Amino acid sequence: MIALLKNQTYRRYAFLACVLAVISSWTNFGHLCGDEYSQIFEFAAWKLGSVNHADLRLWEFDSQMRPSIQVWMVVGVNRLFSLFTHEVNPFAVNYLIYLASGILAIASILVFSNAFLHRVREKYRDSFIALSLFTWLSLYSSTHFNSENISGHLLLLSVGLFYGTLGKNGKFGQLVSAGILLGLSFSCRFQIGFSILGLIVWYFITSLREKTFLQWVLFSFSILLSIALFTILADYFFYGRWVLSPYNYFHENIVTGTMNRASGVSPWFAYLFMVSIYLPFGPFYVLSSITQTIRFPREILTSIIAPFIIIHCLIGHKEVRFMLPLLGFMPVIMMVTLDDLESRFQSLRKHLPVFIRVLWTVNLIACFSMLIPAATEIGAWWYLHDHYRKQTLLYYEGSPHQKLLYYRRPNLSIIVCKPGDPTPVPSGYNALIAIDAKSKVVKPNLKRVYTFFPFGLDHLLPPSVNQSIGHFDLYELRNIESE
Repeated sequence: MIALLKNQTYRRYAFLACVLAVISSWTNFGHLCGDEYSQIFEFAAWKLGSVNHADLRLWEFDSQMRPSIQVWMVVGVNRLFSLFTHEVNPFAVNYLIYLASGILAIASILVFSNAFLHRVREKYRDSFIALSLFTWLSLYSSTHFNSENISGHLLLLSVGLFYGTLGKNGKFGQLVSAGILLGLSFSCRFQIGFSILGLIVWYFITSLREKTFLQWVLFSFSILLSIALFTILADYFFYGRWVLSPYNYFHENIVTGTMNRASGVSPWFAYLFMVSIYLPFGPFYVLSSITQTIRFPREILTSIIAPFIIIHCLIGHKEVRFMLPLLGFMPVIMMVTLDDLESRFQSLRKHLPVFIRVLWTVNLIACFSMLIPAATEIGAWWYLHDHYRKQTLLYYEGSPHQKLLYYRRPNLSIIVCKPGDPTPVPSGYNALIAIDAKSKVVKPNLKRVYTFFPFGLDHLLPPSVNQSIGHFDLYELRNIESE
């Protein structure tokens, strides 16, 4: 990475990427997917004592199938904040976590790009670095703390470190560091093991050919040690007993078929379409992955990418976020594919500049998505946290998926109710009603103190748009803050 940053242009790119991370960690706030919240932040809230066991997603918690290492990271940051304040602000904690995720993403991209820069033709190298740092999907996802994102960037970072040790002596520390990071990546998301296994097999074959078998042993041992530390030991202290969460995950989701029954299945080729719809680069992710596998079957990147994709295609339940760990690898194989296509199709060279300008224009437009919170229901909880510091009752008519208890102040009591239920207001309490925006009941004749849409846009937009965005409105029964 240091060598890469000697280039003034790349230093400017890296600085701009850091600035964007600082901004998007704030504007694009909240969890990127439900699992990021329920399996990490809510589990952390339980460990911190602010959420009851009954409020967790119990089939996942009680089956002890989820890794705890990221939960411990959230707990650690919360406890760090508690050294300086008697009431920890969860939004400040999460901003720091999201920003750290974004910085990890930038560091992993720079380390990986530095290691593989020679794979890209010199005239494409500036485009390669820009593509790695500034595609909208990378910018949008990189500041989030979901397991797919964190495991993917740890994988990218470790592969960059590992590749820098090949054919060089005296790099044992770097080799062990790469192995530890791979184990940590697995501990965040078990499916990354498909890529790790592919890399281990590739390195085993390479080490036999180059007579570096002892380095392979050291590398493999560091991975296993890391998994023992960040998975088995971390889970022991979290769950309070020895568990093997990777096996529990496999048994619960694959053997019993719970995942397929609960979430549905898709045909093996579904990822071709799921990924391609993420314009402008989605179709090229698909094309480049196929080209890389066919044309370079014995290459290190193929050993990482191909097993991950193939096994995910064989698993019935599919979501596009499952492919997110490979996002950082796409720019280099796209550049290699472009070089290959340009050499074989001369007409492509003529139209390439216009084509690239169109792609980057679409990419720039898509970047405005970072101005929208990732979790659109987060604004109401933020409003509650900042405006009601005395004892507060919240009569909750929202969706259970929007009941984000991690962000609840200790002074806030939530009473789940249905439309028409009584809403008494005891003396000395603030009181509000949270109503799901999708609800078709008549809204109460009360002051609406919060809605997701600014400037009255909810009245201007079609109801279908308003109701398609997950959020709830807040209506105030009583406010005693000024008393």
